Amino acid sequence: MLSTRGVLSSGLVAALGAVLCAAAEIPPPPAPEWPVFPACRVSTTAEAQALCAPMKGSLPVALAGSGERAFLRLPGNFQGTTHERCSWDIRINADLSVARGIQLLFYTADSNPVSRYSAYCHSGNGWYTTTLTVTRDGAWDRLTIEKSRTSTEDEPAGWGAVDLLRISAWRARSDLDTEFGLAHIGPVGSDAAILVLRADSAAGGSEAKSIAQFAETVSRCLDELGLDSALLSDLDVTPERLAGRRLVILPHNPSVPDAVLPLLQEFVAGGGRLLTFYGGPAPVLAMVGLKRGEWQHPAAPFQGIVRVGDGIRGQPAFVGQASWNITPALPDAPDARVIAVWRGADGKETDQPALTVTPRGAHMAHVLLPDDWPAKKRLVLALVGQMVPDVWPQAARRELARAGRFASCSGMDELGAALEREGMSPKAKEVWTRALEARQRAETAVQAGAFEKALDEAQEAAKAARIAWCLSRPATPGEHRAFWCHSAFGLAGKSWDESIELLARSGFNAILPNLLWGGVAFYPGEVLPPYADLATKGDQMQLCLDACRKYGVQCHVWKVNWNMGHATDAAFVRKMNEAGRTQRDMAGKTEERWLCPSHPGNQALEIAAMVDIARRYPVDGLHFDYIRYPGGNHCFCDGCRARFEQHLGRAVANWPAEVRAEGEVRTRWLEWRRGNITAVVKAVAEQARQVRPGIRISAAVFSNWPTDRDHVGQDWKLWCEKGYLDFVCPMDYTDSNRTFRTFVRNQLEWSAGKPCYPGIGLSCWVDPTDPILLIEQIAICRELRTGGFTVFNFDSNAREVLPYLALGATAP
Repeated sequence: MLSTRGVLSSGLVAALGAVLCAAAEIPPPPAPEWPVFPACRVSTTAEAQALCAPMKGSLPVALAGSGERAFLRLPGNFQGTTHERCSWDIRINADLSVARGIQLLFYTADSNPVSRYSAYCHSGNGWYTTTLTVTRDGAWDRLTIEKSRTSTEDEPAGWGAVDLLRISAWRARSDLDTEFGLAHIGPVGSDAAILVLRADSAAGGSEAKSIAQFAETVSRCLDELGLDSALLSDLDVTPERLAGRRLVILPHNPSVPDAVLPLLQEFVAGGGRLLTFYGGPAPVLAMVGLKRGEWQHPAAPFQGIVRVGDGIRGQPAFVGQASWNITPALPDAPDARVIAVWRGADGKETDQPALTVTPRGAHMAHVLLPDDWPAKKRLVLALVGQMVPDVWPQAARRELARAGRFASCSGMDELGAALEREGMSPKAKEVWTRALEARQRAETAVQAGAFEKALDEAQEAAKAARIAWCLSRPATPGEHRAFWCHSAFGLAGKSWDESIELLARSGFNAILPNLLWGGVAFYPGEVLPPYADLATKGDQMQLCLDACRKYGVQCHVWKVNWNMGHATDAAFVRKMNEAGRTQRDMAGKTEERWLCPSHPGNQALEIAAMVDIARRYPVDGLHFDYIRYPGGNHCFCDGCRARFEQHLGRAVANWPAEVRAEGEVRTRWLEWRRGNITAVVKAVAEQARQVRPGIRISAAVFSNWPTDRDHVGQDWKLWCEKGYLDFVCPMDYTDSNRTFRTFVRNQLEWSAGKPCYPGIGLSCWVDPTDPILLIEQIAICRELRTGGFTVFNFDSNAREVLPYLALGATAP
């Protein structure tokens, strides 16, 4: 077997052979159903290895199969190795400017050694990155890398200049090898009439996440409506790429490159339409006859969007949207009008425009949020349909086809058969009958061309089918059912009493409220400074605890360790920085809100803050979070160097390179970093149990202990073994049930007999209002006998899913 650099060493050949022989034979994939990148067409192993370069520690690929069913075999050599991931760079040299992304077939022999899968598209001096959702082992899976779901690293040069595709499988276990298959790498593209313009030119710094998030939300909405769309970076706009489009959507574009403005102007002059959201640039709004209003930040989030008069065709009378900022657009042409205003937090309509339209375009005063998703989809359809009228039949048929397509069922017929096999209660049967009747009405409406009515009936069928399924999910008594609550004030717009009452009514028996950070407490204490509004808003710890006692809900107080957070007083942050108590990364950059974990004063502060709350309040537990370093590049401050050298017993001359290079010094460095974090966990556990016997100590931890103990210094397996923790909550924030099951199965081994209540990442999913996926992951916890689970996050998304859970899965 030849590599691109000559003959492989005999040892490497032996290692490669051992991995390939250990795996079951991979069957050839089906023939490709889409065009394959020309660069990816290879016919020999030598060509395959020239195409596909392994990263450090990974083994070369081999070619298997032949002809249209040829594929790459990628060895997953985890056993006896130390690299964090098996990873390969594939030279695709593709122009993906107007493609939706990349599609490929992927095969995993055994996912147990893998914590997660990632994909990276290299362009210019940066990358577009995303996770890959692998749903099954032992079968070929079609995976799509959607451009709209990627984030950026460094400075990519646009999707028109993608030269490498990197596929990574991250280590979960070190005692197992596996193997992967890869085939048919090609574009997934569209000549769609609708184009989503992503603001990659403005994606640096704090805006990067938001730009990616809201482009993805709009693209997902269009996809669920059955409307074809393409995604184009604003770095790649040309007249040719706008040609043939009818609508360009700007989902969150703080700015538009100067060179793109005349192209959009020409597009509108030629009959094209623009739909903008939130901070649409003033020159763009002017193109369609609108004027940008003033940015506003209400004291409390708006409740939603209220139609003015008849609005436009298909516009809902009200759409919930908890917007916290708005930039409205005002009419600036005779044919411009406001078709919706905002409803304030007090439930009253305001005079603030939410939606403004002209015959040439429309503007929504905030980004598209996923709350009230069915109504939100109808709103987007109304806006798009105003400008591209022939989308209505397309959307009606798609909505009808989607009804009942969940829980691994292809539609209503398969779902009904599954419910019949399981056995439905009388109530579930009644609701299921309603679902079937609504589907029949929707089909009749489609045939009659009454597409708006068809959409209404199809949505009713889908909702009734979902309720019938939820009613058929059994509850498990006696388990730990918890929510993390990131807000120190409970649910937005509700008191702590109302928030906890809803939680208890929905069958949950524990909450982890985030009431203190590295530099602020949301209660009066003696260790950390209290939050600025204590005098007017009160002691949030007491308010939460009183509600928990009233409704029989456990209260485990969530402490963000080391990170001072946005609510910390600026003077306290400045004091810590001036005292040299904050972290510095390997490049010398100071992280002004991250406290250094090796500093004795910071360790004492963390311990004292957590013990103080246990002393002052009869809480059920203390919960660690961020009990780690931010990443492998932290902390390299002067204090860390001095303290590590004292630990090592000698000076480190080549700082920090010596602690980054493999060898004894790095081993001692990683051990020392872990020790700084473990010392705090140990001390809090011991002292809190002294001041409040029976208190339970827990932690939110990263999901992959074998690599995270070195990468972020979080040795949570040791904390369980030593008894410092009474239970652990790994943050398994994936919307892949297969990956979630693998995570939990491994974590039950690492938790050393202590209860492991897996963290389910509701708010981190593509659809954070999906009750079906939440119930499925709860069922996986029950299948693996965890004894409980923890959901992130108790917010507006939770308010939407809790009624579905209470029907069956968590029925009180």
